[in-house]
Amino acid sequence: MINKFKFIFLSLIGFIFFLVPFTIGGESRIMISHIIYLVTDNILDEFILFTVICAWIVLVATVIFTFYTSKSGFLNKIFKASPINVVLRLVGSFLYLMVINNWFAGNAVADMILDPDTGGLMAGSKGLLTTLYITFFVGILALPLLTHFGIVEFVGILLGPLVEKLFRVPGYSMIDAIASFVGDGTIGIVVTDKQYQRGYYNKREAYIISTSFSIVGIAFAAAVAEELGFSGIFPIFYGSIVVVTLILAFITARLPLKKFESTYFEDKTPKSVEIPEDKTIVEHSYDSAIEQAEQTSIGGAFLEALKNVVDIYVGFLPIIMAVGTLSLIIAEYTAFFDIISAPLVPVYDFLGYSREVASQMAPASVAGFADMYLPALFIIGAESEAARFFIGVLAFTQLVFMSETGMILVKTKIGLNFWDVIKVFLFRTVLSIPVLIVLVNILSWAGVLSF
Repeated sequence: MINKFKFIFLSLIGFIFFLVPFTIGGESRIMISHIIYLVTDNILDEFILFTVICAWIVLVATVIFTFYTSKSGFLNKIFKASPINVVLRLVGSFLYLMVINNWFAGNAVADMILDPDTGGLMAGSKGLLTTLYITFFVGILALPLLTHFGIVEFVGILLGPLVEKLFRVPGYSMIDAIASFVGDGTIGIVVTDKQYQRGYYNKREAYIISTSFSIVGIAFAAAVAEELGFSGIFPIFYGSIVVVTLILAFITARLPLKKFESTYFEDKTPKSVEIPEDKTIVEHSYDSAIEQAEQTSIGGAFLEALKNVVDIYVGFLPIIMAVGTLSLIIAEYTAFFDIISAPLVPVYDFLGYSREVASQMAPASVAGFADMYLPALFIIGAESEAARFFIGVLAFTQLVFMSETGMILVKTKIGLNFWDVIKVFLFRTVLSIPVLIVLVNILSWAGVLSF
């Protein structure tokens, strides 16, 4: 009876927490988004102080553990890092403290870092990192509700045949995809990585899932749609994101992917699904879920989650700060994106956009590699609805941006390096553009968008 309770009640709470929107204070959001707003609206100063303490701990401990080895395996795992990660942790922690405390203001180089569109966009009261600190703390602690007590097994076995046929990945991946679409892409990637380490996916499957379904969540998409003037047709805007994403996932699943072979993490025993002859698929899904709930202790699952929070705070968020700030400085203070996107100007010109609009679309098409919000900033002033819609959707279907998801992918155990992440971005950009050309022209023909 207790195992049925764990599966049904805890999984239901997890499903509701991550995937069901609630209206509180006149705003309809999923629970994790409400918590983010609750913190930022009521205890933001205290939370920022907490993040500053975390940054100081990372800064000091990284230096200490470069020369010192603890008797605690957990502390060594958390604070010891490769030389490049040591540099990134130190730089990221320092830059975070620098922006929060406004150090060196008035210096030309420092002012580039403190700029509200660079380091100021990453840290501070409205910074991306502040949201991530809250999201990861709450989200990862709540993740076991969604992943450890049977719902993954239930949905995975039930949808397995359809998902395997379309995308050549286990049905379990639908939980990851839904968590990304409705919740947050970063959470989706973390879920996929943890499930890969537990033997639910092999390396190839984990690559396909993490680079195909871990899209920025619907809440952020709604904010971008409103900025670009599409809140009135948001279902069409987000529906286009879903359509392009699924097409790209279908194609990705059929690529050779020689580096990402069908091997399991540390030779884990694969979580294979075989339906017994005396059971229906629904019965087997339910029985497998109960078995998983029986094998998982509530305390153990949440202790593991707490360790994962510490790991993310120490080994990941400072790196996002370092890489994200650098990327935004390049976007803001150099012509780098204009130069590398120059070949796209005649392409968009040929497709019917004015030269002026094409010149705005080209850099916006590649700026998403630095940060997902940059394309919207690049194109927000364009008169063409079609252009704003095109770039708005493209920014989501590209998936990889180095201020967040790109660095998460590198951090996972799946095996992606920086060059792999660049290839994912380029691949998804090149494939998204022709699909979006067709979609935008259909919507224009239907009178939904104007050029």
